[in-house]
Amino acid sequence: MLSSAQIAQLELQLNKLFDQCQVVTAAVVATIDGHFCAQKQRANTYSLERLATMGSTLMSLGDTITAELKMGGCDNVISENREGIVVFMHVGRDLVLVTLTTQKNALGMLLSHTRRCVEELTKTL
Repeated sequence: MLSSAQIAQLELQLNKLFDQCQVVTAAVVATIDGHFCAQKQRANTYSLERLATMGSTLMSLGDTITAELKMGGCDNVISENREGIVVFMHVGRDLVLVTLTTQKNALGMLLSHTRRCVEELTKTL
């Protein structure tokens, strides 16, 4: 489990993500086994605790698929939807960052900022 200092670092990085990227609607960090660690959203619209569990499950599935295909580790999973985009990314080996936007044309921006956040989280943890 993460210490309170590590959770504070997660929250700090999520705040930076939101400051730097206006298209991010919500973000959650979870452990690889689905435990909720930190969240941020622009409005209380989503149940992010459940998203933590689903995000870790989806990343595990992505890892299994890419291992079966001998394509290396799964870096991210992208879900493009009628009303937005959800991106799932590994943060090291133990955490998953899930970000979402309701802007259909913001995939590149969401990916770029989410990757940068993952890099910062990996350095600080």
